[in-house]
Amino acid sequence: MSSAILDMQCILGVNNKYMIKEMSIVDTFTWATQHWIFKHSKSIEDNKSRKTNKWLERNYHQLAIEFGDVEYEEVGKILNSFKFSCIYVKGEQKKQVLMEHIPHVALINIEDLGCPRLDQICDDETLPCCIFHMEFNPKQCTFYKVFAIRKWFIHNS
Repeated sequence: MSSAILDMQCILGVNNKYMIKEMSIVDTFTWATQHWIFKHSKSIEDNKSRKTNKWLERNYHQLAIEFGDVEYEEVGKILNSFKFSCIYVKGEQKKQVLMEHIPHVALINIEDLGCPRLDQICDDETLPCCIFHMEFNPKQCTFYKVFAIRKWFIHNS
């Protein structure tokens, strides 16, 4: 069975809808990996989402809503191009966001398998992060987090 670990950072859209801002995936067996930062140039914000997204940018992922290398409209195509029968994510909200795009894939919240909090497993300075987050906190990077979660998964499955 082919499986992968996926992590994402989201921003808030109108009507409290979560939209993927940054996403990384790593194959649990081969280490094959990919990373995207989505630009939301066509996304509409209301007052609440604008404030939330500014806070996330300043205090969390450092990613401005219009910054990115791939238009957000491509997210469904990218997710549906994966050939994994099972994708592990950390957290129920992330699982729900993915279910909207890939309901045919087995999505498993890795917390249900006993995976601890990220601050307990993101302690390895040797794990890679994306080029953008090198200058900031690599532990906020989805690329870093998929490797930290994969390391836990390999040692505990």
